[in-house]
This record gives sequence, C-alpha cells and structure tokens, in this order.
Amino acid sequence: MASLTKRPDREFLAQTNNIYHTCVGHSTEWQLDAGRLATFNGLLTEANAAYEANSDPATKNRTTAAVKKLAFGELKRFIGPFIDYLEASLAVPDAAILAMGLRSRERHSRQPLPRPTQQLVLSTGQGNGSITARAARPEHGHPTASVAPARHYGFMLRYKIEGEARYHTVISTRLRATLRFERDDAGKRVFLAGAWVNPRL
Repeated sequence: MASLTKRPDREFLAQTNNIYHTCVGHSTEWQLDAGRLATFNGLLTEANAAYEANSDPATKNRTTAAVKKLAFGELKRFIGPFIDYLEASLAVPDAAILAMGLRSRERHSRQPLPRPTQQLVLSTGQGNGSITARAARPEHGHPTASVAPARHYGFMLRYKIEGEARYHTVISTRLRATLRFERDDAGKRVFLAGAWVNPRL
C-alpha cells in the first residue's frame, strides 16, 4: 500500500475517507467486521480533525503539526492491513476494489488494458421512481448499440440528485444499472456520468 500511504496528505485523506464510507455502506453485504470498522472510524475521525486544525492558519502551530503527524501515522499503519483484509474477502467484489481506488487483484499483470477508442455513451429511461442508465459505444453511427469494449467487463456510473453535495458511485458488470429514488426526490434533476471499468488498472 505504499502507493496510497505515500500520497500527499489531502489525497491520502480523501481516499481513506472514501474507502471507509464505501465499506460502511456495504458492511452487511460484504460481511465486514464491526470491530475493524469501529477502529477505522476512530482513527479517521482523529486524522480528519488533525488535518483541519493544521490547515487553518488561525490554529496551525507546532502542536497541531505534531498531532497531525501522529494521527496520520496511526491511520497509515492501520490502512495497509485493512486493505489486505478487504482484498482477501471473497464477499468484496473486484469492481468494488477498483471503485475504492485500489489496485486490481490481478497484480501479476502490470500493464493496464488500452483505453477504448470510442467513448462511453449513456442513454436513460425513466420508470416509477427509478432511472435505468444504459451504457454503450457507438457502432456504425448508432449511439445506442449496446457493445462494450473488448475485455472491459462493465461500467462505472456516478450520479447525484439535485441539491446533493457529493456523487454516488455504482459499478455494473452488465450494460445497464437501475437507480431507485425516494418519493421526496420527485421532480429533482439527476446528474449522471459514466466510464468503462478496466479490471487491470
């Protein structure tokens, strides 16, 4: 996990926050250990607070720098074994490992698959409280031909509802994904973006 722990503090913290919240959201589905998640939460809370205190010119001093160094050190010592734990679990799908920004389990392959020459095209259909997004690439000028690039096994869909601050991420190994919404979201716009999933990044 040197590639993660050696990243700049802002990037490291952003990714570890993403990993934590993704794991919490799938803790039951992935059968994750509650004790490990509780430890992760405590270390991450301390690191977030220390980073904010040391980033604010009004509070930054030698003490805040020392506290941040200690908090980040504890979090970095935890995150490596935790990611090994995720990768070893058969309940955590390959697509989720990639979505959290981690290396593919196919570590014997160091070369990523080539980028598709044709971009992903999203088409949508609305249902009762749902939107179905379909991924395709143009074939012979037809924008809805459902053909994935060779050896790319699915696509990532990022979406957010009007008024939300952050995007949600869905990985589908099929060429469609259905999003379901609460009744209170009726009439709101939904912003979508998609990309092909490369299993060897």
